[in-house]
Amino acid sequence: MTQPPGPPNEPPPYQQPWQGYQGPPPKRSRLPLIIVGGLVLVLVLLVGLGAFVFLTSKSDEKPAAKESPAASTKPSDPKAVEFRRVLTSKPGTCPTPARDGTACDDKGTVYTVGKVELDGSNVTEVKPSYNSTNNYWAVNITLDPDGAKLFGQLTAGLAKQDPPANLLAIVVHGQVVSAPAVQSEISGGQVQITGNFTRDDVEALAKKITG
Repeated sequence: MTQPPGPPNEPPPYQQPWQGYQGPPPKRSRLPLIIVGGLVLVLVLLVGLGAFVFLTSKSDEKPAAKESPAASTKPSDPKAVEFRRVLTSKPGTCPTPARDGTACDDKGTVYTVGKVELDGSNVTEVKPSYNSTNNYWAVNITLDPDGAKLFGQLTAGLAKQDPPANLLAIVVHGQVVSAPAVQSEISGGQVQITGNFTRDDVEALAKKITG
């Protein structure tokens, strides 16, 4: 038997769409936001730390370096220029005179420093320079053979330390004129102090070292 057809053009019975429980909406991961926030924080820190200086080997790309007009010279008082390890550093008020084993910079930072590892008598040349390839100003220091050997041993040890024990204080007449971070062993006697420097900065620093 067959079912007799219904009335013509009769619409199909109404069916309620299924609206079963779908569960809460999926949570969006906050990881991308955390990563972006972290990158922004790192960028801000890097900008804030732009004044940090670093000690590296002088580049051998001589054509890329354009020297400033400042005269190249040796320290006028070699024994007054000292290279010392930084043991601790903290902001504070510098006593006058400084206590034994301490030295201060012109910003009020107090450094506890180690013994004199080499001095200005090992320095044969100090000169400001400009690297036109990478667009930065620096102070180049050249050491004699004995100074190069001592400096290589000193920086090999400093490069393995965590801050501030990886800093090398350049002390002139009892004041820290620069305390760059050492990133790797520097051999060969060609030293470069780099940072967020202007031409005036490097010329002033070279003058402080040479006297």
